[in-house]
Amino acid sequence: MIILFTIPNYITFFRIFLIPVYLYHFVQGNIIAAAGFFAFSALTDFLDGYIARKYNLESKIGKLLDPLADKLTIISILLVLIYLNIIPRFISFIILIRELFILLSGIITYIYGLNFINPSFIGKLSISLLYLAIALKLLDVNFFGNSLFYIVIPINIYSALDYSYRAYKKVFK
Repeated sequence: MIILFTIPNYITFFRIFLIPVYLYHFVQGNIIAAAGFFAFSALTDFLDGYIARKYNLESKIGKLLDPLADKLTIISILLVLIYLNIIPRFISFIILIRELFILLSGIITYIYGLNFINPSFIGKLSISLLYLAIALKLLDVNFFGNSLFYIVIPINIYSALDYSYRAYKKVFK
């Protein structure tokens, strides 16, 4: 039985709904509002998983929606950051390639009928630091924001390789 209507799933749907809201504010040049909505979206990312685990509300649809919402969030924000030239393009492209690579790996495991690969600690750390770097950059805390991006890049690449290795092992055991 597919459980659709759980609090974590509602939170995840809300996070997906927030994507066009903060993108609109970015494009309109209202960076503070965009950063606020983006930060709220990032917090709900942690909240939905916490509630799902703590109250045993994990669901198959939630395991599909949550990573999809993550990828849509990161990919959309990176495209806007590239468009508005807020962070160096090569940083955006590295992170964007990683996100698309992980999305593709998830699709492949799904096609093979396997369960999704749970995010590792390094993957969660990578995304958390990425959210923080983006927020700092948007709030014009440039030195720390820029510095953090250079810390995020190798962690990001390592987490993509780790995820791919785990996906490969799962598919070809």
